Amino acid sequence: MTRITRTLAASATALALLIAPLPSQSTEAFSGGIDLKGWCDNMERDDIHWGLCVGSITAAHDMVMTYQNFDDMNKLVCIQSEDTRGDVVAAVIDYMAENPESLDYSLGDLVLSALMERFPCPEML
Repeated sequence: MTRITRTLAASATALALLIAPLPSQSTEAFSGGIDLKGWCDNMERDDIHWGLCVGSITAAHDMVMTYQNFDDMNKLVCIQSEDTRGDVVAAVIDYMAENPESLDYSLGDLVLSALMERFPCPEML
């Protein structure tokens, strides 16, 4: 990778971080990261926890993918056709374990942050 390519890549990454919304704090009216972690930690216990964990992550993923398709220049998440819902759920669960401070985020912001980290888009040149 040439010096110019590295500089462009670093600039593109910095720009993507500036464009991304700042995480919002969860509120009592809506589910947040703490709720999501509790559901995902207890998926083996019953179908309700599994449904809340997988369903919430899937819904947040679908919203991210829908809204980012309105503007190709601001793509923050690039999931490939071979990536599965299981891959997305695992990415979010791993992110929560590795970033406990993210549990204060709203559920949507937490999922977006996890997806941006695990499924980054190639730099737009």
